[in-house]
Amino acid sequence: MNETAYAYIDRTAEEVFHVLDDYKVACKEAKGSVIEYRGEHAGGYPVVNQQQLIIYAGRRIEKENQPIPAYIQAAIDALL
Repeated sequence: MNETAYAYIDRTAEEVFHVLDDYKVACKEAKGSVIEYRGEHAGGYPVVNQQQLIIYAGRRIEKENQPIPAYIQAAIDALL
């Protein structure tokens, strides 16, 4: 099982979904709330199939048009 991390939506107009290990930094960068996240992540983004997903949460679009797994969509729902 992955260690606990923290997910949030940033303050930019694009509303990008991020995942960080540091709760204080996540709170500082978040537009709103911060939730626990146990999925794989790296570099501030969720990772699926060894690939970082850059997700525009408000539009539910991944930058490279990759599918967004249901568990990540659920995390986004919890934050919006």
